[in-house]
Amino acid sequence: MAKSLDMFCGTCDRRSRSTKAVKYCTDCEDGFCSECLDFHGSMKVSSSHHVIDINAVDGIGFNISKFCKVHPDMVLEYVCSDHDTLCCRSCMASDHRSCDKILPIEVAAKGVKSSTMYEEIVTDVRTLNSTVMELGDKKEKSVSTLDDSKMTVQQEVQYFQKRLQTRIQEIGVALMCKVDKVHTELSDNAKVDLKKICDHRKQIRNISEQFESVSKHGSESQIFMLINNIKEELNGLVNEFPKFLSSQKAASLLYKESDLLSVMKSFGSVEIKETSLDIKYKPFKSQQAQFLQQQRKLPTKFQLDTIVEVPGAKIAGIGVTKDNRLFLCNRSGSKLFVMSDKGKQLATIQMDGRQWGIAMDEDKHTAWVTLPDTACVQTVDIFKMEKGRLIKVPGKCYGIALFDDEIAVGGNGKIYIISKTGDLKKTINVERKDVHSISVGQKLQLYYAQGDIAESKLKCVRLDDGKDIFISTQCTNQVIEVKADRLGNVYILEHKASNFKLFCSEDKSLKTMLTTKDGLIFPYGFAFSIDLSKLFISNNVKYTDSEILVYDCN
Repeated sequence: MAKSLDMFCGTCDRRSRSTKAVKYCTDCEDGFCSECLDFHGSMKVSSSHHVIDINAVDGIGFNISKFCKVHPDMVLEYVCSDHDTLCCRSCMASDHRSCDKILPIEVAAKGVKSSTMYEEIVTDVRTLNSTVMELGDKKEKSVSTLDDSKMTVQQEVQYFQKRLQTRIQEIGVALMCKVDKVHTELSDNAKVDLKKICDHRKQIRNISEQFESVSKHGSESQIFMLINNIKEELNGLVNEFPKFLSSQKAASLLYKESDLLSVMKSFGSVEIKETSLDIKYKPFKSQQAQFLQQQRKLPTKFQLDTIVEVPGAKIAGIGVTKDNRLFLCNRSGSKLFVMSDKGKQLATIQMDGRQWGIAMDEDKHTAWVTLPDTACVQTVDIFKMEKGRLIKVPGKCYGIALFDDEIAVGGNGKIYIISKTGDLKKTINVERKDVHSISVGQKLQLYYAQGDIAESKLKCVRLDDGKDIFISTQCTNQVIEVKADRLGNVYILEHKASNFKLFCSEDKSLKTMLTTKDGLIFPYGFAFSIDLSKLFISNNVKYTDSEILVYDCN
């Protein structure tokens, strides 16, 4: 689209006239001059169109699709609040016949700028924009840092090369000195040996000359006496000479090169050091929401599909993955069970104590599990199905929930807000009983359950001031677990009464959904599948064994 200052009236243009536009219709996606604007407003079909000043356009088009993706020839006219989607007449007939809340777009759009959805979108766009700007700035800085690091590394290589050359010279001088030293030692030894050889030669020559002279001119008596005189000396020479002869070596010097040239293929290596840009960004609230926040239409009918037996365990908290793997917290032993929704045992994870509550963070392949006996939260890798690190909690802990980058953990009369590294951020005081379950509401209020309290009204606590708020006029009995959705509806599980109830925020009613007639016997925990098609409830039918009731939801 052209800039607003250059925009001409579309109606005039189609009549081969060039007239500057003064207004822009966002429905027609066309500019109008004053004359054509009067005509546009007088027509019934366009009388309700949204017209803005031409200068407000500034080259940005109102590219809003009006046609259905499923039925491309049909115009989007309605909003289904149950499915939170726009729909055409064909969609209504095929997919939304049983939906209760279908409104024309014009009706549903009234007051949209003051709605929570509008505020969330504005906040999310603003946050995304500031985050991507920060990311761009830090990335540009990282490129500059990369260039600087290149120069630094090159200088370090040159400096190392100079140090290496200096060291080579030092090694060469030391080796020359060693050559001189070895040569001197060998030369001195050779001179000593030469002196000994000269002495031996002189001694032998004397004996030889004396024996030759006496043999030639002396009498037999003299010859006999000479032989006896030199015999002892000659025997000494004969016996010592072989040893002396064998000790004599001809020595010379050779140079054996070091294998440094073959070993040293490089001065070093170039390594890559990576560090996080450390940009904090919180995803869309609709993506942060827990399991019930992803759809508006709540299950109201439950049909028992199957019963999964978990022998040798007492199951409390249940965590469910996108592929319907069940992570079952065992309150009677240290083994955490992993099973399919059909009852097949997939793994057992040896934890560092008995477990109670579990919160799933599937995007990070992590589950957070409370260990009441050790006052710790332990992570579990739900992909590898292995236990992870321990995080110390200030007191005994049961219920657990995740919100933003923090964890809410239920203790005795307290809810601890801690970071994922274990730093205590806040302590919220509640009624002095164990907090067995925590669920995060739409406005980050914490719904909590204390199963040891006989009768109480459903309540939540605000994170900002720690104030309790009663939201129901009816009492509940020994609620062991709660789960809230983004609309303020809350599912609750009554332990001893064996009831599964739903508090509806719209009419403030408390409805019983399941009872002992539906198979509930001392339930301790429940969870929905991600798509809300299944409900899983832990049933403690025996002292040593649990079972998981699997219901189909409608």
